[in-house]
Amino acid sequence: MTLRTRVMLPSFVLAFAGLLAGPVQAQTTSVSAAQPEPNRVVEGYYSHYRFDVPGDRLGMNGLGARFMWRPTVEHFEEPGFASRFTFGVFGEWAPDQDKGFRAGHVGVQSDMSLLAAPLYGRLSPVLSLGAGAFWTDRVGPAIDSHEFSIQDKSTRSFALTPALGARVGLWRQLGLRADVRDLITFEEETLHHVQLSAGLSFPF
Repeated sequence: MTLRTRVMLPSFVLAFAGLLAGPVQAQTTSVSAAQPEPNRVVEGYYSHYRFDVPGDRLGMNGLGARFMWRPTVEHFEEPGFASRFTFGVFGEWAPDQDKGFRAGHVGVQSDMSLLAAPLYGRLSPVLSLGAGAFWTDRVGPAIDSHEFSIQDKSTRSFALTPALGARVGLWRQLGLRADVRDLITFEEETLHHVQLSAGLSFPF
């Protein structure tokens, strides 16, 4: 093999590798762009309510779902902190369980992750605040009562729901979320109803 051939062969290999590097890098970039970090979350959950009624707390069970969305980082000047927030909507329903009424709750919600990154890669404490409409439908005729009670009549009221919760990663994107909420209703008087919920969380 001549000296000229020995010089030209490595040069040809390097040139060919350079030509291949462009398409490979473009393909890698397109795959990364096609698979961004999830910024939407769908959650379904089971709720146990302890409704505040005069002299006691009345227990009921229900189901709920929420859809949450996290704005992308380009919307913020400081994405590190702002990316902890998600915003969305929720709906809940508690059917009649021989309590004399059924209840529903819909509204908007905002969550804030308390940590910049999940603890141990899985645990994410969450602070939450919801606002919306809470109503009860009396099953049968209304009951005359001198004291306000959600079980005596059909009601429609504005509600705030501060909460503390946590999300635990289970497998891939699937997670388990649990919350403790104070369902605050404003009618003839302000009442505080305890709500415990737990369910599945799926970012996508």
